[in-house]
Amino acid sequence: MTGAVTRAVMALVEDTFAALHRIGTAMAAVWEQQPAPRSTDLIRLRSAVFTELAQRPELFNGAGVVVAEDALADEPRYLQWWRNGGTGAAPTPLRLDLDPGSEYFYDYSDMEWFTTPRDRGIRTVHGPYLDFTGVDINVCTFAVPATSAGGSFIGIAGADVPVAAIDSALMPVLRDSRPLALINAAGRVIVSNDSDHLPGARLAQTSPGIRHPVPESPWTLVFLAN
Repeated sequence: MTGAVTRAVMALVEDTFAALHRIGTAMAAVWEQQPAPRSTDLIRLRSAVFTELAQRPELFNGAGVVVAEDALADEPRYLQWWRNGGTGAAPTPLRLDLDPGSEYFYDYSDMEWFTTPRDRGIRTVHGPYLDFTGVDINVCTFAVPATSAGGSFIGIAGADVPVAAIDSALMPVLRDSRPLALINAAGRVIVSNDSDHLPGARLAQTSPGIRHPVPESPWTLVFLAN
């Protein structure tokens, strides 16, 4: 059963990152066509993002791109992010205040899901955390770096995946497994089939149980001691 659970988690992770790599490739293509694009040029990404949202109506709460500072000719900070409208409904754009002088300034430049791809050039999963950008649900944000043809960081392609959606996607294997918890790098529970280990709770490194790191991700499966 260890193998079945690990494969299910890996499939979810890899499918999500594959979707984001496709969005990131579409983003990079905008910079290839116009080295200093304007924010309006990013409308070309809508098709790529909408396709990935439509294919994952139960998994992705939202997806899009967040642009590196000063990578655009007309906006110092910019993002195009759409909330999934669900099966048959059109995605809706997310509106955030990106004015540093505003009381409600959304400063993505120091958020882990943005800084890890920017500073280390690697994909990342941040969370679970409470998303306050209008939905107030526990999510994990997946992100991959996007770069220009010359290798410059131009931003990230990302997706918000609710913890509840991860739980639902994994439930077919979770229900048949002995007690376990899927935790992030900080030891916080993402999902569990044990009522004593709720999402967001911290599982101490000293907690008994067999640990299986999930390949190519920052997550670990912990098979809990009885």
